Amino acid sequence: MEIDEKALIEAAKYGDAEAFGVLVKRYMPKALSFVRQMTGSAEDAEDLVQEAFLKAYRGLSGFKGESSFYTWFFRVLSNICLDHLRKGVFLKKVFFIPSVSDEDDEESGQLEQAPDPNTSWSRPDERLNQKELRAALSRALKILPERQRAVFLLKNNEGMKITEIAAVLGISEGAVKSHLVRAITSLRKHMKGYGRHV
Repeated sequence: MEIDEKALIEAAKYGDAEAFGVLVKRYMPKALSFVRQMTGSAEDAEDLVQEAFLKAYRGLSGFKGESSFYTWFFRVLSNICLDHLRKGVFLKKVFFIPSVSDEDDEESGQLEQAPDPNTSWSRPDERLNQKELRAALSRALKILPERQRAVFLLKNNEGMKITEIAAVLGISEGAVKSHLVRAITSLRKHMKGYGRHV
């Protein structure tokens, strides 16, 4: 039976490190995935996620429950990640790249995930095509400005609503929609020639 999150937060506020540890375990995979995609570095992701959890633990008294803990924590995490990128740290590699489908609605930001690289393809040319597709998607995502990349990943990979993204990044819902449309448009532009993934 899953422990109630509110109870965990309250316990952690009173110094219960084990309760906060449960929250860390619950959100660590999503946090690592997001930061890896933002920075392109597994090593940087681990450091930044640890920094975010430490900052969240120290600032837990400031969490008033007006949003979910997940949204509040991702705001801390996103700020740390964007600060890190602004310091001139460049992308080295993107671990997971979503793609854009013709059927997708730019306003909704619902995008199709790139094929799993571990999938066993029946023909060598299919494996080569998938490798080329992932490389092209990686290049396209790297081109996006940090805030557009963050909006895109929070919407497409984390499944956040526009209102949640606005709260996480501290921007208006209109700005979120604008960044999202620009990100999708840019990805489509740079992915021309890749069939249904464009």
